[in-house]
Amino acid sequence: MEVHKEIWMKLVEELNELSTVLIQHHNKPNKDLSNKIIEEFGDVLFQIQRVKEILPEDVINEIDKRIAWKKAKYELKQRFNTQWEED
Repeated sequence: MEVHKEIWMKLVEELNELSTVLIQHHNKPNKDLSNKIIEEFGDVLFQIQRVKEILPEDVINEIDKRIAWKKAKYELKQRFNTQWEED
């Protein structure tokens, strides 16, 4: 279980780093942080892949359903230019 904790905490760390650089980008729009954003985004995606490797298949299926729902909702919103309440 300790390995799982390390994987989860590394994801949290990378998410915090991405969040920080995105806030910096927002607060300092004239400063070019694109390389740092790309770096942190890649780190987050890598850690998400690591987390997916330890999740049970039923949890991954539920996540995939959620992603499909969010994508469909986004596409409908774009198509019809409407507001949807978040769940």
